Amino acid sequence: MTIFKATLKRLFRQKSNLLFLIVLPLIFMVIAFSGSNGTAPLKVTIIDNDKTAITESIINNIKDKAEVNFDGEETIQNNLINNEIDYAIVIPKGYTDSLIKGEDPILKTYEAKEGNTSTAIKTSLNNYINILKTFAKNSNGNEEKFYDAVKYYSDGSYKLSYTSVDKGEGNKSKTNTAMAFIVLNLLFSATSATNIILKDREKNVFTRLFTTPMTRFKYIFQSLLSFLVITFVQITLYFLVFKYIFKFNLGDSPLSLYSLFLIFGIFTISLGVFITTHSKDLRVSGTISTLVILPFAMLGGCFWPIDVMPNVLKNISKVIPTTWINTSNSNILYGSTLSNEMTTIALLLGISLVLLGLSANKLKNRA
Repeated sequence: MTIFKATLKRLFRQKSNLLFLIVLPLIFMVIAFSGSNGTAPLKVTIIDNDKTAITESIINNIKDKAEVNFDGEETIQNNLINNEIDYAIVIPKGYTDSLIKGEDPILKTYEAKEGNTSTAIKTSLNNYINILKTFAKNSNGNEEKFYDAVKYYSDGSYKLSYTSVDKGEGNKSKTNTAMAFIVLNLLFSATSATNIILKDREKNVFTRLFTTPMTRFKYIFQSLLSFLVITFVQITLYFLVFKYIFKFNLGDSPLSLYSLFLIFGIFTISLGVFITTHSKDLRVSGTISTLVILPFAMLGGCFWPIDVMPNVLKNISKVIPTTWINTSNSNILYGSTLSNEMTTIALLLGISLVLLGLSANKLKNRA
């Protein structure tokens, strides 16, 4: 494991690497979370035209996360314009019956166009509605079975426990923002670390190494292993700081969030190796990295919410890996499970394998 150990020493020899990999992301986190404990609760107007036990349960679910009022529907527009409310929901008459029949009834919702204030409510509401739809599907239209399932869920069996967006435990929307910063940093740090391969090629280290028993496979494998170890340690440190130092709110499944980041770490290393092996020199590698990472960050929700972008950019963002990871992180944070994010996991791992394969083939054909 000579290359593995040597690569780790080279990466941490310079203090600037520690600053870039560890300190700056922590500063971003502190900025993102500043003032989280004093944030005013979200204000939501709910108009219930159905008035059933199910709509009552929906309202109670929202009450756990926001300040709810029941003003008339005619006041919604003015209240949104005047920032008196952040979100409004209108439950149509017959909603529960349609839900039990396995149909897809729609809740009318209203929000201010700018910002992502209502993200927490929307995500939590969608998760709860999806749970109800699952119960309806499994009940095959049987109202009694449906209500039994809802009661079983409400009594605590496999219940997802949601936390208010701000109860002194760290605002989840701010957690989302901080995680987006970490996604961006992982992209930059991974591409920076993998430039060691390019430096070895420029200094003709390849030729010297491959005249020894060191094979190309061993070189690539040990280099990748060192990059992955550094990335995993980096992610682990971030989460330890999240949980035990700043006491940030990581939702109900921090381990799922941690696992998603580890998988994304594999993708960032694969991307970094791909860029490095297909670059002529460090200058070209830096240019390509910037041209790839910045659009990924901007379109993927690292700098601003995807909801505020034009529809054209929203459609483009659907094929961007940063969109997948940021969306899945948000879903997990607000109550989803890791099994529900298998599409994201499969896509990230699949693309990683393709990038590594192309990189290995390129490196194999180079001196």
